[in-house]
Amino acid sequence: MAKSDVNCINCGDPVNAPVKSKTDFRRHFGKIVTGLFILSAALSVVALFTNYVGSFITLLATTIVLLMVKKSSDEMSSPQQ
Repeated sequence: MAKSDVNCINCGDPVNAPVKSKTDFRRHFGKIVTGLFILSAALSVVALFTNYVGSFITLLATTIVLLMVKKSSDEMSSPQQ
């Protein structure tokens, strides 16, 4: 079928509008994960000098996990080649 077709060639049924891809959700999810990664990295630096935030080891582990999720999210949202 061509993009300009209005009816199905075989059965004659009207063609529905194309289904919107999930790129918007993936893009928003990537932005959220990036923001959380930056926040976690900043809190890890703050944890080195103060006792106002969680422990440094916990924040460092969280930062590493968010980095892995961020890389995976970036790969999923990039166009396929």
